[in-house]
Amino acid sequence: MEALHTFLKHSPMMAYLAMMAPRLVELHRVLRETGSLYLHCDPTASHYLRMMLDGIFDARNFRTEIIWKRSSAHSDAAQGRKQHGRIHDTLFFYTKSDDWTWNHVFTEYDEGYTKSFYKFVEPGTGRRYRLGDITAPGGASPKKKNPHYEFLGVKRYWRYSRERMQELYEEGRIIQSKPGAVPAYKRYLDEMKA
Repeated sequence: MEALHTFLKHSPMMAYLAMMAPRLVELHRVLRETGSLYLHCDPTASHYLRMMLDGIFDARNFRTEIIWKRSSAHSDAAQGRKQHGRIHDTLFFYTKSDDWTWNHVFTEYDEGYTKSFYKFVEPGTGRRYRLGDITAPGGASPKKKNPHYEFLGVKRYWRYSRERMQELYEEGRIIQSKPGAVPAYKRYLDEMKA
């Protein structure tokens, strides 16, 4: 705080930081070892708060800077603003230790996304699905050690072993749209976490 005071002097920003510092220290104190903190701030103070959080939580416990794009941002040009509009806020994610609790958050898929990406409907079951790539990530890279073989008349480096590929094919999970086409994996919408 003394270092910040040397160049911020008695400004409103210094008053804000002086108000935030004890609150952040107390939040850190009462936080469980497995706990985490999200701090929401705007661009005018984010750099100062980041330095403060690094000092309180330790810089190695900084996990992520999340940029939250505002949905109704505007330039304020009509009010005389002569620079780019403020269109985002910042969230800092810190943990108290290396052993923090992480709760995955899932939401329902947007109908437009579902129709756009899961455009196939399986006859008989009515299940929506999309086709996924089953060629090997990294292709022929020696580090990846991807299997190379012919499957349904197509030679490639594949994501799965020949045995696993055959199992998936027999389960109806691997399909080929036409002879000679690269086979693809059926990804069902009802199996995906929203």
